[in-house]
Amino acid sequence: MATGSAHGLDDGTWLPRLVQRGIALAHGTEFPGDAAGRRALWRLVSVTPDEVSSTVLAYGLRPVGGGWREQALRERADHHAEAHLTSRDLHDLQLQLPAGTVIHICENPRVVEAAADAACVHALVCTSGSAATVVLALLDALAATGCRFAYHGDFDWPGIALANRIIRRYGAQPWRMGAEDYEHLTARSQAEGIPQLPLDGQPVSASWDPALAPAMTALGVALHEEVTLDLLLDDLSGRT
Repeated sequence: MATGSAHGLDDGTWLPRLVQRGIALAHGTEFPGDAAGRRALWRLVSVTPDEVSSTVLAYGLRPVGGGWREQALRERADHHAEAHLTSRDLHDLQLQLPAGTVIHICENPRVVEAAADAACVHALVCTSGSAATVVLALLDALAATGCRFAYHGDFDWPGIALANRIIRRYGAQPWRMGAEDYEHLTARSQAEGIPQLPLDGQPVSASWDPALAPAMTALGVALHEEVTLDLLLDDLSGRT
C-alpha cells in the first residue's frame, strides 16, 4: 500500500489534504470546505470514501422532515435512545430542527449514556474526544438550520483546546465551563474523597474565560466530565 497504512488517506490528516488539493487543481475546482465536498472530490478520481465506519453519537434529535431517517431519529428520541449516525446517514438526512433549538455538546460518551438513562429532554451531541469529521459534519448541518449550541468538556489542557475550537467554530456558549465551575468542582471532588488527577502539559487559555487557565494552573487538578455529571443531567432534564 502506497501510504504504508490502511488509514493513510483518512480525512483530517495532512496527506489527504495534500492529495485533495492536487485533485482540485487538476480539475480546476475549488478546494472544498466540508466533508461532503471532500467526498465528492475523491469521486472525481474514482475513489469511493468509506461513509459507514465513522459515526457521531447523538441523543434527542427531532428533525421535522418526513423521511424514514428523520422519523427513526424522532422515534429514538421518544424512547430516550441514543443514535450513532454515519456520514451516509448525514448525507441523506434532512436535519431541519425548529429555529433556535439549543443543542448541547459534550466530550464524553458517558454523558450521553447517562442522559438516556435519565430520560433527559434536551438534545445532545458527543464529540467522543477530539471531534472527528463526521462530528463536525453533523454540527455544521445543525448550525446551518439555525440551531444554537452549548459546550461542555474536560477540565484539562486538551479539553480546553477542544472547547476553544468548538466554541469559536459555532459561537457556542460555554456550559458549566467557567473558572468558578472548575473551582467548585475541584473543592467538591476533594471533599468527597475522589482521587485527584494531576494536570499535566502546557496551559491553554480559555477564549471564553481568561480566569480559567490561571485557576487550573493554581490548583493543578484535571477534572473529567464525569465529575460534573449530576449538574449536566440537571440542565439536560430541564430541572435548572
